[in-house]
Amino acid sequence: MSTVWYDAEFIGQKVEVAGTNRFWFKLKSDSPVAYKPGQFFVFDLPSGEKRADRWRSYSIANIYDGSNIVELCITYEKGGVASQYLFNDINKGDVVKCKGPEGNFILPEDTSKSLVFIATGAGLVPFRAMIQQIEQEKLKYKSVHLIFGARKEKTILFYEELEDWSHFIDHFTTSICLSKETKLPKPKNNMDFFEGHVHQVYLNKKYPDKKNVVFMICGWSGMIDEAVAHLINTLKIDRTQIKYELFG
Repeated sequence: MSTVWYDAEFIGQKVEVAGTNRFWFKLKSDSPVAYKPGQFFVFDLPSGEKRADRWRSYSIANIYDGSNIVELCITYEKGGVASQYLFNDINKGDVVKCKGPEGNFILPEDTSKSLVFIATGAGLVPFRAMIQQIEQEKLKYKSVHLIFGARKEKTILFYEELEDWSHFIDHFTTSICLSKETKLPKPKNNMDFFEGHVHQVYLNKKYPDKKNVVFMICGWSGMIDEAVAHLINTLKIDRTQIKYELFG
C-alpha cells in the first residue's frame, strides 16, 4: 500500500445522474502518479476530527493518461459527512490530501479468459475505467459481459458510454437490470434490459467453458455476498475465478 500522500486540488464536479456526481481532482506531484483501472485512492477530507469521518476510499473512474487528473464518481449518502463536504461544501481550488493508488481489483493479464462484470450503482465505476483500458489498448478477451443494476433508466450511470461500448467494442455486451422501472427500454446493439436484479442474468446464462470465465463484482456487500454464494453453490464456479471489491 502507498504511504505517499499527495495534495489533490479540486477542479470541479458535475451531475451524472440524480444523487450521483462526477468529481475531478488534480494530484500535485512532480512526477506522474500512475495507477491501474480498478484501483482506488484514499482521501483525507476535512469532514470531521476522527479518521472514520475523514478517510474515504474512492475508485478511480478514468484510465491513467499521465495528466495526474483523477476522476471519481460518488453517490450522495444522506447524513454522510463526506457526502456533505463533497456535494455541498468543497470549492474549486480547495486542496485535500489523498494517498494511493491501492487495490488489486484489476483486469486479469490472461486475455484468453471471458470476463463477467457484475455491478450495482457506483460499483460500475472501476469497470468503467477497465472498459476504457480494454478499448484503448484493444485488449482481446474472449468476451466481456457487463451486468449492471440500477433502479430506473434515468439512474443508469455512463449510459451513453455503455451504448457506445456495446456497439463498438468487439465481443462486449451489456445487460442492464432495472429494479424500479415499469416499462423497460427496447434492446439496443448488444445491450438488453431486464426487470429486477442482476442475479437473474448470470444465473440464467450458459457458461459452456466456465473454467475460463473470471467473474468480477463490485457494489454493496449484500449484493456481493449473494452473488458469490450463487456463483459457488449454483453455478459451481471455483472461488479462485471470483474477484470482488466492496464499497460503502
